[in-house]
Amino acid sequence: MMEAFRFKRFSISHQHSFKVGTDAVLLGSLTPVTSKTERVLDIGTGSGVIALMLLQRGVSSAVGIEIDPIATLEATENARKSIWNEKIQIACANFCDISVIRSLGFFDLIVSNPPFFSNSLKSPDNKRNTTRHNDESLPFELLLKNASSILSENGYFSLILPVSQSELFTQKMAFYDFFPIEIYHIFSKPHKPEFRRILVLQKQPASQFFVEKSICIYQTDNSYSEDYKRLTNKFYVIF
Repeated sequence: MMEAFRFKRFSISHQHSFKVGTDAVLLGSLTPVTSKTERVLDIGTGSGVIALMLLQRGVSSAVGIEIDPIATLEATENARKSIWNEKIQIACANFCDISVIRSLGFFDLIVSNPPFFSNSLKSPDNKRNTTRHNDESLPFELLLKNASSILSENGYFSLILPVSQSELFTQKMAFYDFFPIEIYHIFSKPHKPEFRRILVLQKQPASQFFVEKSICIYQTDNSYSEDYKRLTNKFYVIF
């Protein structure tokens, strides 16, 4: 049995969803949260880790939706055991179903660590395919269209993608009236190629050029970088 992943202020069981990894931690740490961020939607919440991180950072309430019923139960239990259990709702829902999504109301912030291996070789594990392939479960066009319909006028949409997929996503987002305000380029180590990209979008063009920043997770000696430790020290027990 896989042990729970312990953060400083909550724990995550991830027996039936993808294990807690740096993608989720980066998205939960780098997504902008302001005093006006009241309602948050986490699309494909998995274990619920990103929603709980954002609650720790001060958002007023969070809804996590998950297509897999077993993962939904696990996320619900993680939420119930947290100190924010009255501020978080977990629902088994398909983000492709716009009637269900609109019933949730509007959100000030939408986050997602979405399925991203479009048209790539699939695993024999159907559950893993649903979680990681967007060509069948959640195409980028539908993700953008439905997110746009429930995001408040001044809200943000934040997501993490592999570099190649982020470039495909960027080509489509303006068609749905999304524009970048921040882009984070994620590197595993110095001198390694960029492997992830976090896009923070809004529904109108920024009044000035968007901000671009780079984050390196490890130093050359395999220890965590100072930037990564500073970014995640409110969460990780080891820092």
